[in-house]
Amino acid sequence: MAVLFADVRVFDGTGRDPFPAEVLVQGNRITAVAARIPADLRADALVIDGHGGTLIPGLVDAHAHLGFGSTVEHRSPRRDEPEEEKALLVAHAGRVLLDHGITSAYSGGNRLPRTETAARKAFAEGWMPGPRLKAASWEGSAGMVEPGVYDFPGTDGRASDPESVSRFVGDMAALGVDIVKLSLSGESAVVAGTSRIVQFTDEEVAAASATAHAHGVWLTAHAHAAESVKMAVRHGIRAVYHCTFADEEALDLLQAARDRLFVAPTPGIIHANLHEAGSEPEPGMEVEATAKAVREVVPELVRRGIRVLPGGDYGFPWNPVGRNARDLELFVDWFGFTPAESLRSATQYGGQVMGMAEELGLVRVGWLADLVLLDGDPLDDIRILQDRDRLAVIMKDGLLHKA
Repeated sequence: MAVLFADVRVFDGTGRDPFPAEVLVQGNRITAVAARIPADLRADALVIDGHGGTLIPGLVDAHAHLGFGSTVEHRSPRRDEPEEEKALLVAHAGRVLLDHGITSAYSGGNRLPRTETAARKAFAEGWMPGPRLKAASWEGSAGMVEPGVYDFPGTDGRASDPESVSRFVGDMAALGVDIVKLSLSGESAVVAGTSRIVQFTDEEVAAASATAHAHGVWLTAHAHAAESVKMAVRHGIRAVYHCTFADEEALDLLQAARDRLFVAPTPGIIHANLHEAGSEPEPGMEVEATAKAVREVVPELVRRGIRVLPGGDYGFPWNPVGRNARDLELFVDWFGFTPAESLRSATQYGGQVMGMAEELGLVRVGWLADLVLLDGDPLDDIRILQDRDRLAVIMKDGLLHKA
């Protein structure tokens, strides 16, 4: 069935000003964008009257955690659920993401990655509601102990073992993930002081990169420390999370590689740690220092032309899935983005991080029909994206999830 969006203003994802138009969807593709769709094309279409609202591409979260257990509808303090329960949590979180206009998600890791590969299949086939999903491994940490164990010992006091890191990447690829994630630095919000400590050797990351290339999977790096950011860039890692304490040399390397990599600085979890975590994380876990540093580094990343995307570690009880669009507000308030720049980062750049740069993330003829119709103008108030009631229509792959 064809669907015609009438009386809408189109934000096409490029960052240019919205324009009045009608948009026709046939199958799972956008087939016309014009001031007026001809009568012969609109004859059998379901017409959705936008009442002057704003039609945007579906949003993309570049650091999604479907398996962390908590959403705006269900809070869980656990992260060690058995596989059967984890699979249900992942499916639930996927539906909540889609309910909030997130039509694509690039995973930031899952303790049980096969739950994500299963969800990816179900979402793609359409028999469960959820976003387009790039599934990820569990987050490989120093010593490769086991999924979900984060002691962050650094590189001292353990054998440097490129072979085991290479084997980890190969094992994860064999499970069918799209992404293998390495924690190249620690995380001070989990173990005090470790964000500034590198967790892998150059030889290990080189081995991971070679194995990922051989198996056709992408690498993502958790990297707060400046040296961990440099290591990620040197070894061709595609997505770098945080970049919090990047120094001038790290920024220069990122700039030189800006055409092939993406950065997700995760302001959402930082904001939540500052204002909503209660006793978690504990005092002294560098929360304020992290907030100060990220506010300084992100505008510099943008000035250098590096693609910065939203995705704020949503899924913790104090930072649940469903609040994801808060990152776009923080991009404006913390980093100085205009609302249009913030929205572009979640749409056009989102399609690029998903590896679908020629068909996803824009309202353009021939592109995939992932669309959200908003009651209002997000360029006047970016916060309307956080109001589920203002998301009048949500379409993924040409199918109406909400209308």
